[in-house]
Amino acid sequence: MTDIAGTTKALSAIFMKELKHYTRYPGNLAFLFAIPFLFTFMLSAMGTFVGGSNAAQYFFQRTGTQNFFVYQILGSAIWIMTWVVIEDLGSALRNEQIKGTLEQNFLAPINRFLLLVGVALAHIVISALIFIGVVFATVLVLQPGSLLSLFLAMLTLILGLTPMFGIAFIFSGFVIRFKEPYAFTQIVNMIFAVLAGTYYPVSVLPSWLQIVSRIIPQTYLIEDMRLIILFNKSLVDLYGHFILLGVMALVYPALGYYFFKRFENRAKVTGDLSKF
Repeated sequence: MTDIAGTTKALSAIFMKELKHYTRYPGNLAFLFAIPFLFTFMLSAMGTFVGGSNAAQYFFQRTGTQNFFVYQILGSAIWIMTWVVIEDLGSALRNEQIKGTLEQNFLAPINRFLLLVGVALAHIVISALIFIGVVFATVLVLQPGSLLSLFLAMLTLILGLTPMFGIAFIFSGFVIRFKEPYAFTQIVNMIFAVLAGTYYPVSVLPSWLQIVSRIIPQTYLIEDMRLIILFNKSLVDLYGHFILLGVMALVYPALGYYFFKRFENRAKVTGDLSKF
């Protein structure tokens, strides 16, 4: 019981610390809520300008829906959520290193996995708030008939974000080794935006890129969200994707933590934890 209580206390402390980093800077948090709308408005305006009076019809031919704003806000919101997960979790240890608290955290009598999980839990909460503040608000205004589908979409979100934490664990290891996470995380996030069909269906990509996109959890998450909210699909209809996401939710975090430990063990030999 003591071990359980200690684990819970450690997770709670890490979780609250990460949340305070967000609440301390409300402007930054508000910016995260605004970005999906800004990108969606910009792309919608560009599409209308280029497509002219037939823009909605062209969009329907490629996506199966004329509700371009909801279609794009779903992709944009999920992209920002995964951006937050990968960039913030990937750079969290670097921030601790700069503040001079990383070594103390690593000397604490807790498992490294708890340190990463505590940070991940905070990002789950932030991602859920972004989803509610952006997607719920948009669907409520533009497609109120799909409100019940949002609860099913939330389950999809939880399952789909879990593999992304595994990818973020790898970048946490990169921090220990290379001391510069931002170049890695920003490049990867931009690649994900292109390959995962953030603002368009993956089917418009070349065949070989479509194959690459299928190893990215974000691809299934965006696609399933659109199918659930815009096309009223159920879990039964999407069982194949849910099985794949379930496998990724098990495999990716395990692989991510494995690589993190490899970098950490190397750092113990080379002294990388104290190098800047």
